[in-house]
Amino acid sequence: MVLKMKRRFKKIYVEITNRCNLKCSFCSKLDREIKEMSLEDFKTVISKIKPFTDYIYLHVKGEPLLHSRLDDILSICDKENIQVNITTNGTLLKDKLNILSSHASIRQINVSLHSENNFKDYFENIFDACDKLSEKIYISYRIWNLDELHLDEKSTTIVDKIINHYKLPTKVVDKLKKDKDTTISNNIFVNKDNLFTWPDSFSNYDLDGKCYGLNTHIGILVDGTIIPCCLDGNGQINLGNIFKNNLEDVLNSKKVLDMINGFKNGKSICQLCKNCNFRNRFIK
Repeated sequence: MVLKMKRRFKKIYVEITNRCNLKCSFCSKLDREIKEMSLEDFKTVISKIKPFTDYIYLHVKGEPLLHSRLDDILSICDKENIQVNITTNGTLLKDKLNILSSHASIRQINVSLHSENNFKDYFENIFDACDKLSEKIYISYRIWNLDELHLDEKSTTIVDKIINHYKLPTKVVDKLKKDKDTTISNNIFVNKDNLFTWPDSFSNYDLDGKCYGLNTHIGILVDGTIIPCCLDGNGQINLGNIFKNNLEDVLNSKKVLDMINGFKNGKSICQLCKNCNFRNRFIK
């Protein structure tokens, strides 16, 4: 008799759509069919992952606020008492403000301010929407467009817009320009970090090391594919399918256990992991 390990995750990424309204140069190319998860499929996902986590992130690829049934998606999370983090490029925050304001399940909204866009009043609309949302929701402004944490020209412009909108005092301005993480207002934070390259299993690197994938988190793609982390944007490490497989069985499969043991020993089992240097930022 094989004893199965029951695992709990800090978060599980759930990709409700892989469609996006931007084409940012820092985002990897999507090699999958454009799709939106149905409400029934989302209910199935939540029912299957609920025993394994209390938090979901509506993120892998795509812009989650584009989902045609966003209100219903969040209502399911309300009902199931699942805490939700949303990562967005911010372009639809103003349009979706009423929906986002009406759901207790939303814990945090991460706004990628470094997104490449030509939207009129982009920053003003984001700041105004987030000021309202921050009354009940944590807001993280992300600037991942740095060179070893030094502000480049674009990042400097973004930071200046934040400073001007929030009328930040000199002490906070100095911290904002110097530190990675800064609190700028009640429930509103700025997170800065270096831009990273999405891993690709077709590259020829051979990197080893530990990773949080399969330890603190896993991901579910829009078609149900189970992946070890949110950087597997094209499902190259297919561990199974949430609609076809029992999640506990998947997590106790030889492939998953080999990956976990490999990471514990500082070894990368899969080629995609060998080509991933993102973990350098959080693994000592």
